[in-house]
Amino acid sequence: MFRKDYQIVLIVLVLNFMGLISLYSSLHQGGEFTGRCIFLKQVLWVVLGWVMAIFISFINYRVFFDLSIWLYFISLFLLVVVAILGKIQMGAQRWLELGGLTFQPSEFAKLSGLLILSRFLSEKRREVSFLKGFFKEIIIPFFPLAFLFIAIFIQPDLGTSLILIFLFLFMLVGAGVEKKKILLFLLIIGIFIPVGWNFLKDYQKERLSVFINPDSDPLGAGYTIIQSKIAIGSGRLLGKGFLSGTQNQLNFIPARHTDFIFTVFAEEWGFLGCIFLLSLYYLLLKIILDIANKLQDRFSYLICIGIFSLFFIHLFINISMVMGLLPVVGLPLLFFSYGGTYTIINFILIGILLNIIKTHS
Repeated sequence: MFRKDYQIVLIVLVLNFMGLISLYSSLHQGGEFTGRCIFLKQVLWVVLGWVMAIFISFINYRVFFDLSIWLYFISLFLLVVVAILGKIQMGAQRWLELGGLTFQPSEFAKLSGLLILSRFLSEKRREVSFLKGFFKEIIIPFFPLAFLFIAIFIQPDLGTSLILIFLFLFMLVGAGVEKKKILLFLLIIGIFIPVGWNFLKDYQKERLSVFINPDSDPLGAGYTIIQSKIAIGSGRLLGKGFLSGTQNQLNFIPARHTDFIFTVFAEEWGFLGCIFLLSLYYLLLKIILDIANKLQDRFSYLICIGIFSLFFIHLFINISMVMGLLPVVGLPLLFFSYGGTYTIINFILIGILLNIIKTHS
């Protein structure tokens, strides 16, 4: 049987291949390849991603315990810079432009947030009162994360900011924090939800409203999700075949090379193709959990839990979103969607994971 690190490499390579094939198809309109530049950029990101993963795999993961503080402040600094000098696209100020290339600091914030949480939550717990434990195990770790959340939320980027909250909750569970304390934290978060609603942009409110009834605005806010469900359903059992998806080829699906790339794959490869894809994701997540459960070092264990959490949350939200089961929040699909920063960050996480395996094997 293959070692865990070999299994991870093989699964990610297959996902890369399938993702590039789907991206290639999504960049066609009426049979004509219209996105050569985008496709070549993504090929470059994947190659650079593997270079980064291999490089990181030779760096002892314990280095990130001390680096986590510095990475956190760098991430926070970049989020402040993007709020002042960031490039505005599609009504959001999320990107920094460096030498003709765009960089999304919020993606880097996921990495720094994961590492800083792993550091704080890895400290040994002592028997203290409920309130003292709540403050030490939840409030203190959440405090640095809150600054990242606010900086990302105001860009606005609701999807990524929510990712940080879900990441925090998953890691609390993984760290063995008492359920009562987690429920109290959720209660506090729930109190602030109505306040947060007032800070949402109009298009974000429309997306949440249309989620309840997409047909209420079929040519506006509900258009994308309606077309997405049509594309997925039309794939049926075996799909329409490569480059043969009508919803894709006739340009009915917006953002089909980014957030809605799953619809392209589902239309062309059908239900069986989707089962195969989901099986790959399941195997990847299961391997990460298996690795985590065998670790004695608490810091490396929490890093694995964080990586599992980020991957799972992205997969669950993205696939549920394109199927109309969750509101559209704009999150890419793991190792599939076009995007340089997102791709590189995921490969860095894979590199850290490979080093943890190597260190403890």
